[in-house]
Amino acid sequence: METTVVKGLKVLEALASSTGPRTLTDLANQCGMSKSNAHRLLGTFEACGYVRRVAETRSYESTLRLWEMGLRIFSRLDLRAVAVPHLRELAAVTEETVHLSVFDRGEVIYIDKVDGVHAVRTYVNIGDRSPAYCSSTGKAMLAHMPEETIRAVGSNIQRFTDKTVSSLEELQAHLRRIRDQGYSVTSGEWRAGVLGFARAIRSPSGQVIGAVGVAGPEERMRQSDPQKFIDAVLMAASRIEHDLGFGNDTATSSDVGKVRKTTGPRSKPARAAN
Repeated sequence: METTVVKGLKVLEALASSTGPRTLTDLANQCGMSKSNAHRLLGTFEACGYVRRVAETRSYESTLRLWEMGLRIFSRLDLRAVAVPHLRELAAVTEETVHLSVFDRGEVIYIDKVDGVHAVRTYVNIGDRSPAYCSSTGKAMLAHMPEETIRAVGSNIQRFTDKTVSSLEELQAHLRRIRDQGYSVTSGEWRAGVLGFARAIRSPSGQVIGAVGVAGPEERMRQSDPQKFIDAVLMAASRIEHDLGFGNDTATSSDVGKVRKTTGPRSKPARAAN
């Protein structure tokens, strides 16, 4: 066991449980370490933004950085628990692999999934990552994120297939279309031959919580009714938002109705959006 890490965690836990700023001596005594060790650890945490030094009293207090980290983890766990029945229903309706994702430092993390029923299907493991700029759930989330986030992601583009976006400008054009139509479409951008549809899960203020998507072999999905997949994904995302407390019962069909008006009952998704 790495003792330095253990000591650092003890210091952070002590600060987090304190009702106010703590002196160096107090922290060192509580955590069972020398003042020099405690001072070195506190200096590192201060440089990383986890601890703030109160100059007037020569003491230390924790910042909201730990709270932010914990909130992200809590949100993911809560999102996953709420989404489970809707993922199962989406998989039953589409018969393809569905997944629940969150955004993390320019990438997508898959936090849950339900496999499709076909022998030939897309595979993803919980905990896997993929680039946000070329995955369906990633682009669905990116479309509603701040411009500085989009620029940061777009500055590190690597092409995986001949359909992967090649520039920030191309990515921005795709994201504008996603915002207009309410869902994302990716066709062989991350893995050749895979078609995916996704929609972001958002709070009433517009904050991106995650995204739900469905993906499968492109040939089979296009031979079916692509609108069926779009409608099902929109419905699943709306129902997840509703169960998270973000909407009402009438909201669950609003997105579907809007898309049907703009695309028609059986129209195929535009390939330019992929």
